[in-house]
Amino acid sequence: MYIGTTNGVIISPVKAVWEEQCILDGEDIYRIFEDSRHDFWIGTRMKGLYRLSNDNLEKVPLCPNGVNGIIDPQIREFVEDDDGNVWFGTFMGLQKYDAKNKIYSAVNIPQYVGGLNHPSIFSLYKDRQGTIWAGSYFGGVNYFNPTKNSVIHYDYQAKELSGLYYSYIGEMVIDKNDNLWISTDGGGISCIDRNWKIVKQFTSQSSSHGIPHNNIKSLCYDESNNMLYIGTHLGGLSRYDINKGVFYNYMTDNKSSLDNPGEIIHHIENWKNGIVISSREGIFFLDTKQNVFKKYPDFFEETLTFDIDENDVFYATKGNDIMAISLNEPYKRQIIELHIQGEISHILSAQNRLYISTLGSGLLVYDISTKRLETYTKDNSNLPSNYCYVSQLTSNGKLMITGDKGITMFDTTGKTFSTIKQNYLKAPIIWGCGICVAPNNVIYVGDTKGITRVEESDFLTPMQQQQPIYFSGIYVNNNLIHPSENGGILSKILAFTHELKLSASENNLIIEFASSDYIDRHVQQIYEYKLEGFDDAWTSTAVPFVRYTNLTPGKYVLCVRTGGENGKNVARLDINIQSPWYNTWYAWVLYLITFTSITWLIVRYKNEKKNLAYSLEKERFEKHHIEQLNHEKLVFFTNVSHEFRTPLTLIISHIDTLLQIPNLQPVVYNKVLKLKQNAQYMYSLISDLLDFRKFTQNKYTLHLVQRDICSFVKDIFSVFSDFAGRKGLKYEFHSEVENLLCWFDSSLLEKVFFNLLSNALKYTEEGCVEINITSSGDSVDISIRDTGKGISAEDSTRIFERFYQIEDKNDDYTSTGTGIGLAFTKSIVEKHHGKILLDSKLGEGSIFTVRLPLGDSEYVNDPHVHFIEENRENLGEIKNYVDMEVDTEISRPDDNSLLEENNEEKKYSVLIVEDNAELLKVLDNLFSPFYFVITAVNGKEGLDKANEYKPDLIVSDIMMPEMSGTEMCMRIKNNIDLCHIPVILLTALNTVEQNIEGLNRGADDYISKPFNSNILLARANSLVRNRLLIHNQIRKKPITEVDLTSINLLDQDILKRTSEAIEAHIDDTEFDVPELCKEIGIGRSVLYSKFKALTGMTPNNFILNYRLKYAAAMLLKYPDLPVAEIGDKCGFSSPVYFSRCFKNQYGVTPQVYRKNSTNNEK
Repeated sequence: MYIGTTNGVIISPVKAVWEEQCILDGEDIYRIFEDSRHDFWIGTRMKGLYRLSNDNLEKVPLCPNGVNGIIDPQIREFVEDDDGNVWFGTFMGLQKYDAKNKIYSAVNIPQYVGGLNHPSIFSLYKDRQGTIWAGSYFGGVNYFNPTKNSVIHYDYQAKELSGLYYSYIGEMVIDKNDNLWISTDGGGISCIDRNWKIVKQFTSQSSSHGIPHNNIKSLCYDESNNMLYIGTHLGGLSRYDINKGVFYNYMTDNKSSLDNPGEIIHHIENWKNGIVISSREGIFFLDTKQNVFKKYPDFFEETLTFDIDENDVFYATKGNDIMAISLNEPYKRQIIELHIQGEISHILSAQNRLYISTLGSGLLVYDISTKRLETYTKDNSNLPSNYCYVSQLTSNGKLMITGDKGITMFDTTGKTFSTIKQNYLKAPIIWGCGICVAPNNVIYVGDTKGITRVEESDFLTPMQQQQPIYFSGIYVNNNLIHPSENGGILSKILAFTHELKLSASENNLIIEFASSDYIDRHVQQIYEYKLEGFDDAWTSTAVPFVRYTNLTPGKYVLCVRTGGENGKNVARLDINIQSPWYNTWYAWVLYLITFTSITWLIVRYKNEKKNLAYSLEKERFEKHHIEQLNHEKLVFFTNVSHEFRTPLTLIISHIDTLLQIPNLQPVVYNKVLKLKQNAQYMYSLISDLLDFRKFTQNKYTLHLVQRDICSFVKDIFSVFSDFAGRKGLKYEFHSEVENLLCWFDSSLLEKVFFNLLSNALKYTEEGCVEINITSSGDSVDISIRDTGKGISAEDSTRIFERFYQIEDKNDDYTSTGTGIGLAFTKSIVEKHHGKILLDSKLGEGSIFTVRLPLGDSEYVNDPHVHFIEENRENLGEIKNYVDMEVDTEISRPDDNSLLEENNEEKKYSVLIVEDNAELLKVLDNLFSPFYFVITAVNGKEGLDKANEYKPDLIVSDIMMPEMSGTEMCMRIKNNIDLCHIPVILLTALNTVEQNIEGLNRGADDYISKPFNSNILLARANSLVRNRLLIHNQIRKKPITEVDLTSINLLDQDILKRTSEAIEAHIDDTEFDVPELCKEIGIGRSVLYSKFKALTGMTPNNFILNYRLKYAAAMLLKYPDLPVAEIGDKCGFSSPVYFSRCFKNQYGVTPQVYRKNSTNNEK
């Protein structure tokens, strides 16, 4: 027994009585400790430390630095760690005796996290894990594990010559002498030897032949030549010969090389007998033996990071993917798609895999052979963060990764992670900081304050025995459960509870657990759990709790273990969730009775419903049958009404013929006139009968046709062109699409747009009116914009009300309306399942927008809709807005008429095309007194006879077999031989759609049946007379002064090109008809017939007429120019010929013409 006293140590054998021995007599003994080797350590209050070994008493010397001695003579406490080392606490701190090496040292534990809170140690204790707990005087309790002492940090100390020049540590390499070469982002290069002493430092300022720039981006060590290759930002690539201590820069010392990688280097890697360089200029290979650069093709894109595997495959970033290129076969490429959001920060090729670090998407492992990609994130593993910077592989197959949360070790075999967190280190690691693995698997990591040295053991738990896991808390339905509370779920604390009995509603659980492992609070603990009866496999988690929701009644067992234990030290908790009352046997009997009753009620209800449905179907069938009969009646009446129109046309035509008989007795005349009035009244009744179908029982049925809404609106737009022109308004039509199919009732929509357009033109005195058509997927917008007076905000809210009118005393139009136009317009648009919108400002104008659906889905369930599959021409009859005003009082041409009735050969011819034989005979009788009549019974025959006879006028019906009148008209107007012939179309359908279609096909006039014979004949005479007037104008006036708007566009183009050709050769006496034909590209025979019809002259006469009119203009414009010279300039071969031709044209010689014109001006 060793007894410490204030006066030495008393040694007394246990079995002996008062046989004792005293050592260290007079010393104040503080603590006596026996280690595992049975050595006794004696600490005194102020006299230092003694060691008694095998009866040999040794005093430990006092050394202020703690090396091979103690730092303070006051020794207070002892403890022995698992390795047999003795730790003792003093007034000045903690010291250690290394039993293996028999040396003393003062220890600041742990140095990388700040050391002891206070140096004065009063107590020491070692727990079962080997962790030592130290109680201090002012700093409380500190604990540490002696095996976790390999982390060393080399600080940045810029003010000291022995410190690193710059804190931002980049890439690092180790040479064959175990020297660590360090690059910095602004401080050049430093070299640290194995004793952590800086032996070399290079900056751009240290030597004129040193590194060209302090911003170092990459280092690469060539062991065979003991060369260090340095990539800089703005300094290019350099080489340092470590043996000779000489720098070589490839930008300044190798100017002859054409393929230089430039001044900005990103990354360097060894490959074969050289290095591969990534720079802003691309990818280069440097043959270190030949000292020659080779640039790879341009598809090797600029990349900040790359790696080369053992198969000479180059892996580099391509956006958020990786491009793999064989360096031996550069055109053999492959794109490895990663499908990640984060940016790639580093690529490492090893073990036939690619280890890809990303900024935001964690760590990716790509198996090159199987092309399988594995993704590790903080959500599916114990990776501490999804932001990984760089990685390096140790010889043991451990992948060291830096990130924003510290240093992580990835076991590539077990696929587990261990982490030294960021707060375990002295300074943060940021993107760009480097990592280097030494041959002895020591890891060097750069940070913002220097370099941290760690070993693999720093990531591992040193204790082999596993610490037990216990359940520490439980939440039921988010309520924390305490023993003997909340219904008695727990009768004692959860750690001592083996089974939980819960009701059916208590099925949402959060169970907390913990481990008594305090060996390293910085290493994240991973757990595995499984709920037997619910889970099929173990699940890993980094959080010390599990959550289960909506568990069904039953028995479960919750098992929890630490990660990688393979079944050892498993904590188990039985959970029994009881069934609710409604899941018991008596509840199921009640369910069966209820089900049987409900089934009987359902069967009875369905039978009654079936009988009711049969009655309703019978009633519906009868109603449908009646409606079908009514419909067939209406169809019959409508068809008969259409058939009435042609006979009515014949009746009215014969009546008109009777009324033309001269000296008709008044009594007979009045009776015939009465017949005409009754025929016209009958025509009105037929129209009413057609409208009757539309308004039966105040229900209007839409007759929908799928047709081009753009052309439909454009046709209506063209009707008002003349009216807009007369008002001097800018009238425009715009459509973002050329064709757009839409379902609509054309007869109704015509009323809508005619109403909106007429209002816009009516209330716009100056500015513009325009239509814009836009499409937005499933609808079309037709906007009518004007710059008129606009509508106030108050009126805008009521403008669509029935009978509402805007009061404006200054407006003459307001008194003429009824106030139902816009209301009716809105009703029509809404009937089409559309909308009408108004955007107006008073004084600025208005925009009415009609929005219609494009598809037919809106109308499928609408009972008031009728779909018409074919776009027939008899969809409805509407008001004829394009009727032309003519003199209805003409009875027959008078003596001064251009067309006289006589028995001689008629000068002008008319082609009449009509399939109704009786009506054809009426038309023949009507025109034969004034024209040479040619007849045809359909459009095809009419087109053939038009080509054969080339008549002066064509009158044609529209609805005919083989070819319609509109198609024949279109072909005539597109034929250069026939396009000058006027065409009048006749139809029994007086609709705007029919009118516009005929006029768009080129018809010169459009007359509805039944027609007035006088009007038809007057319009025919007017068309022929207008053609003769144009002949006369062309003969007398310059072609530029003749109004050609009534002539077909093809004919206008021919006249224009002919005039331009003649004027271009006006002074060419040889320019004749053959030359003219070549210029305008028309055959001579076609040109002859065309000019006779258009101008009344032959082409030769037209050329002569043009030269003479040109000469007449020059005589007046140049009064001093000789007549002979003017004749020469106008293409006349001699003055005599010029004078003779001029006199024939104007009745006087050129000299007299000039003199008379000059006198008239005076």
